[in-house]
Amino acid sequence: MRPCSARPLAKKQRDMDRPEFSNRTWLCTVVFLDMAEYSKQSVAQQMAMKRRFNAQLAEAIAHVAVRDRIVLDTGDGAAICFMGDPEEALLVGLRLFHAFRDESKSELLPMLVRIGIHIGPLKIMKDLNGQLNVIGDGINAAQRVMSFAQPNQILVSRSFYEVVACLSHEYEQLFQY
Repeated sequence: MRPCSARPLAKKQRDMDRPEFSNRTWLCTVVFLDMAEYSKQSVAQQMAMKRRFNAQLAEAIAHVAVRDRIVLDTGDGAAICFMGDPEEALLVGLRLFHAFRDESKSELLPMLVRIGIHIGPLKIMKDLNGQLNVIGDGINAAQRVMSFAQPNQILVSRSFYEVVACLSHEYEQLFQY
């Protein structure tokens, strides 16, 4: 994982302490991922899978500025909240899809990942540990969309499709109903 500068994070934390920032509703794109059948593995296998998952995730989001994303660990996966460009979420989702698909062909224990993408409203708050967290339809719907995906499949919500499909003809061709 790339080290991050303390300065932007410190500013982000200061911003979160301002009431007008924390009460704001954000329209974010959420990429929600989980490792299929993760809980059925032994603890040693789960640790190996989690290391591989984290490495792929870190590589896929390395180019996205820390201030433009919030990454939440869900235990058997992650939720990445993109604060800006929905196109960025699509590209990261595709990067992750291809990385996990290609990796599963070469590993003894293939990691099958389900991916769901949704755009919707979120509120940002701090969790019990003082870390940034998100609540709202944006993350809840992204998780529901992901839960319908098959292993090694990306599903997107209709709202995300409608936003991204109008950005480029090539993007529109990526989707099928």
